[in-house]
Amino acid sequence: MEVSILQAGIIAALAYLGSLSVPWFLGLTGGWYTLTRPIVSGLLIGFVLGDVQTGVLVGVAVQVVYIALVTPGGQMPQDLNSAAYIGVTLGVLAVRAGSSVQSAVAVATAVGAVGTIFHNFMMVTNSFWNHRAIKNINEGDYKGLVFNHYIGPQAVQFLYRFIPTFAIVYLGSNLATNIIAYFPVDSFVMRTLTALGGMLPAVGVAILLRQVTKRDIDLIQFLLGFTFVAAMGINMISLAIIGGFFAILHFRYMNVKPAFSGNSVEEEEEL
Repeated sequence: MEVSILQAGIIAALAYLGSLSVPWFLGLTGGWYTLTRPIVSGLLIGFVLGDVQTGVLVGVAVQVVYIALVTPGGQMPQDLNSAAYIGVTLGVLAVRAGSSVQSAVAVATAVGAVGTIFHNFMMVTNSFWNHRAIKNINEGDYKGLVFNHYIGPQAVQFLYRFIPTFAIVYLGSNLATNIIAYFPVDSFVMRTLTALGGMLPAVGVAILLRQVTKRDIDLIQFLLGFTFVAAMGINMISLAIIGGFFAILHFRYMNVKPAFSGNSVEEEEEL
């Protein structure tokens, strides 16, 4: 499957709009926390490439890997933006060429690890603009402050995000097909990627459970859902309804006020 210049440009533009510190698309809410979620980027990439189903499948699989990713202070163990747009796009192309979704997840995760180079370069460059902006503040130069705070950093960030994404997506459109030609689905390399890709979502879920559970006994709640799916064959929609039911019960139980406080004399006498 070949990617046209227009398609590569749209994907690269979405990568820029969804990158960290870009204010244009509703800031962090619309950009980093929406466009850069792989489940969203997979849908958008699917629309651009004309295969929404494959885009969503790859996006959801990659999303599970990064479901517990946090970026305190802009520090990133992996560059989610690169994984969401470069990685998911290459994953979609690989699946269209005959590869498995699991191997596409492994490719996207590897791209996310390499993508930290783009992010770190961007942060180093931003320190240059910050020093210039502070100097403008001390000198009372409002126009200089606007340029060094908004225009300059965004221009550099656009170059960091747009150019690599465009180049890899456009020039690498035939790469997935060539990889499948050299390494068939039943080859050792592809079977290894499939195995690794199958384990990565489990790692993401494990990290998430580590963050949201306070005690080991809390894992029983999540194991119950796993049991419903694995042992009883319940689909995810039915499981979500069951989970919503128990959530409502828990909410009502936690908000029930006691009939008496036990502090007044009249309540004690009635008791």
